[in-house]
Amino acid sequence: MTTALETAKDRFSDLSSTTVGRRSVAVVKSLGAFAAVVLVCRVVFDAPYSIIVNGLALGSLYGLIGAGVILIYRTNRIINFAAAGLGAIPAVAGVLLIVNKGVTWFLAFPLAVVGGAVLGGLVDIVVIRRFAKAPRLILVVVTIGISQLLAFIALFLPRWIAPPGGNKGAFISEVKTPFLHLTAKIGHQTFSGDYPFALIAVTVLVAGLAAFFRFTRIGIALRAAAENSDRASLLGIPVRRVGTVAWILAGGFAAVTIFLRSTLVGVPLDGTLGPIVLLYALAAAVIGKMESVPVCLGAGVAIGMLDQASVSKTGKNSLAGAIMLVLILGALLLQRGSLSRAQDSGVSSFSAMKEFRPIPSELRSMREVVAVKTVLSVLLAALLLVAPLVLGPGRLSRATPILIYGIIAVSVVILTGWAGQISLGQFGFVGVGALVGGGLAASHNIDFFVAIVAGTLAGAVVAVLVGVPALRIQGLYLAVTTLAFASTVSGYLLDPRYPARKFFFPATGTSRIERPMLLQRIDMSQDRNYYYLCLVFLVLVLLSARSYRRNRAGRILIAMRDNSRAAPAYAINLSRNRLAAFAMSGAFAALGGVLLAYEQGAVDQSSYGIGPSILIFTAVVIGGVTSLPGAVFGAILIQSLRIYGETYVKGLSLLVTGPGLVLVLLFLPGGIAEGAFKVRDGFLRWVANRHDILVPSLLADKRVETGDDQQDVITSAEHHVEEQESFDISTAPSIVCPSCGVTLALRDAAEHEHLRPGEPGEPALVGGGAPADGGGRRRLARARDGRR
Repeated sequence: MTTALETAKDRFSDLSSTTVGRRSVAVVKSLGAFAAVVLVCRVVFDAPYSIIVNGLALGSLYGLIGAGVILIYRTNRIINFAAAGLGAIPAVAGVLLIVNKGVTWFLAFPLAVVGGAVLGGLVDIVVIRRFAKAPRLILVVVTIGISQLLAFIALFLPRWIAPPGGNKGAFISEVKTPFLHLTAKIGHQTFSGDYPFALIAVTVLVAGLAAFFRFTRIGIALRAAAENSDRASLLGIPVRRVGTVAWILAGGFAAVTIFLRSTLVGVPLDGTLGPIVLLYALAAAVIGKMESVPVCLGAGVAIGMLDQASVSKTGKNSLAGAIMLVLILGALLLQRGSLSRAQDSGVSSFSAMKEFRPIPSELRSMREVVAVKTVLSVLLAALLLVAPLVLGPGRLSRATPILIYGIIAVSVVILTGWAGQISLGQFGFVGVGALVGGGLAASHNIDFFVAIVAGTLAGAVVAVLVGVPALRIQGLYLAVTTLAFASTVSGYLLDPRYPARKFFFPATGTSRIERPMLLQRIDMSQDRNYYYLCLVFLVLVLLSARSYRRNRAGRILIAMRDNSRAAPAYAINLSRNRLAAFAMSGAFAALGGVLLAYEQGAVDQSSYGIGPSILIFTAVVIGGVTSLPGAVFGAILIQSLRIYGETYVKGLSLLVTGPGLVLVLLFLPGGIAEGAFKVRDGFLRWVANRHDILVPSLLADKRVETGDDQQDVITSAEHHVEEQESFDISTAPSIVCPSCGVTLALRDAAEHEHLRPGEPGEPALVGGGAPADGGGRRRLARARDGRR
């Protein structure tokens, strides 16, 4: 390995000077950006210097998590959505040990850091390596499942490390540290020594990371693998082991970040931090081009200051989500060249989606197939129609959102499964539909169907506006952008203090959205009637999406998804068709939003944020991201567990979308739909064999000779080859000339005067020079067959 590392060091030695130059430029840019951010905080948000200092400390911690995101991206070409969760469990456990068990800081802090590093390494060895050859999209979804599992574990940390007889629902506002008594006053706020310690710790870790990359063997190997993993592997560098080191560092950085953040702002005793920390870290990493740790650190500082300034101005960090969207879009649109190069090095595998073939035309009319389809359809229809009678009035009100989630799942299939555009912010479009349709219904009492049309069109228009930057932003960068979009919708557009919400809900307070009386006889205020109405909309959406997929527009989406570079050669307009996919997906999602607003009777911010967006995405992946029935089934399953299962098992939905998601993708990358289609194909093969029908689409992939038949075929082929190789023309059979009766060897027959071919354009002569008519040809054939 020494030789390989020396070769790699020589290969990448020219990067040192280039990196130093880039870092110098990055430092200058960071200082200028820092001054600009301070000016914005002071002028726009009117934030005091104490708030800016507070944001400076917190932002440096966000940048440190972003550095961990960059490490994983550079080695695995994925965005690690478990970046914050890796450190949450050991860090929160360490804080709880200090507060509840009286453990000293000098013991708890090292335990938290080591625990984060060990947890990161275990995640790579136990989970990530199992998906080494899987499409990158699958691996990204696996990291989401890991984050859900970690959140499930963190949910029970307060019970495991509870104070003796203490209040388990309290909020930890102060953690005893060695620096707590060192205070300084800036403005009206007193800062403890934990603030400068956090800045010093981040600076030391970043400097140590730079030294690690430059002077250590494993650091040089990690740089080589990050630059080009295939070439590094050819040089003998153990790329997998290097990837484990990256996960260890990412886990350690996350643990340091969460622990130090806890000493500054406190930690809620449920052990979860919410998605906002992850969003800040992802924004910092994207601004750093997924490659520059110093730029990422500077971006994290800026994000922290803007976040704290918005909190001091509005009392909430909801405005920070809109700021993140602007920062991410600006950074991505300015960095298009570097992103394209990254996509060429492996990100194109994000479009690898598993397609399922329809029932072959040869078997569609068979009585067994028709009977099974009929029975399954009747059972499904009966289940959905009888559900209101079984659930009763109390539970029925919670069943209707399940159907609405099925409609939203269809929108995810169109945009992600068919168009290949990874969207983690689908509930942003849902929120737009709820805001427009629900607002018009509450404030102007418009007709129900007019509200449906208005909300649906608003969702389509906003989706197109989001899709315009998506023409230049592809892959995981679009996923981060849509995540910020969902945060913007829930935190800004739906906030009653901002203009968008006030425009549609001008009345003060919460306006009630009343369900209508359809056709002057069907009262939608009854839960049963509204359930059936949502069921009708779900069926209509499924039929529309199915028709869209079978037509030319749907086939174009699949072509663009599978090979976006070859598609224009067939006169396919990528921009127009991608925007059409965004529009249709946004329209269906917004339709679900209007129905959800009528079901809830109001527009609640918490129902349209990052959490529900990630939940619906994971549910669709579990069901099958390219299959309409699979996606709807996955959404109904996860939502049912979340609504009904949480009553009996706390955190059940996290358990299913965590380890359940990982297990499903490990054995069925295409989701539950893949298993269902495998069972269906097995049944179809049985039907084909029973009726002795050859169906190439079903049997081609199973046509493998086994046992004695395979041995006979191989043996016959070997004998045939041996006979050909042992053929000797000198011992070949002889023939008799039909004209003169002379016996000729096969090799001399062509030169015999009676058998010699004629000149070009003349007939061959047989026997006395007569033209070789039909009889002559037959005599020549008999002569050649006359063997001794």
